[in-house]
Amino acid sequence: MKSLLREPLLHFTLVAALLVGAHRLYSAHSRPEVTVTPEWLDSLARDFELKSGRAPNETERANLAHAWLENEILCREALKAGHTDDTRVRGLLAAIMRETLEPVIADPSDADLEAFRRQHPEPFSYPAQVSFEQATFTKEDKIPAGMLKMLRAGEPPPQAEALRLPNPMPMTWLPQLEKTFGTEFAAAVVAAKPGEWTGPLTSSRGVHFIKVVRYDAPREMPIEDVRPALVAKWLEAQRNAAVSAKVAEMRANYRIELPPGIPAP
Repeated sequence: MKSLLREPLLHFTLVAALLVGAHRLYSAHSRPEVTVTPEWLDSLARDFELKSGRAPNETERANLAHAWLENEILCREALKAGHTDDTRVRGLLAAIMRETLEPVIADPSDADLEAFRRQHPEPFSYPAQVSFEQATFTKEDKIPAGMLKMLRAGEPPPQAEALRLPNPMPMTWLPQLEKTFGTEFAAAVVAAKPGEWTGPLTSSRGVHFIKVVRYDAPREMPIEDVRPALVAKWLEAQRNAAVSAKVAEMRANYRIELPPGIPAP
């Protein structure tokens, strides 16, 4: 027996068994714990009820717990794998942080809304509208000599059938005119003297002589028509300003490096 206790192989086996046991014990206690508490399961059940209109049954409660557990494990494994470097994940985290920084803001007064609309008039105004007669040609070399003089003398405007453009052009919002003919042409139409033929003007559709029949300048929408959108935009601007101010404070904790030519925020 004494000789057996002195055997090196036995010593090695005993030490190995102790190491394996210690490793298993360490592994069992070092694994991070994932706990689905009854309170958290109740919260998941309330969310289920809000979406479905009824409380979950026992099987559905179990499925809720298992689904949350699966997502929690996937989330932890994603963090261990370094997926926080994914731009989509970083964007989502930034959005969540932004939401936590957003303050509760009281609804604006009428004076607040009017001041905000004066600072941002375009989204809450009707754009200009214009109607015009036109003589249109595919290319400049297709224009008869003396075309502008003939039109001003009262001769009926010719129309190239291939272009199939309406004549006269009905009342059209300026943004639609820009989309159809190009911004330069639309600006020239707006600048033209009403009731007088002007041209030639080049557009994305060809070459035009135009006579403005009617022009309505941009005008403000009644505040009653835009109040919901105006309130939403005002609240958004206030929240963004509040978050930007808090981020500016946080910025002091970082050393910022920007590309050449980019001014500091």
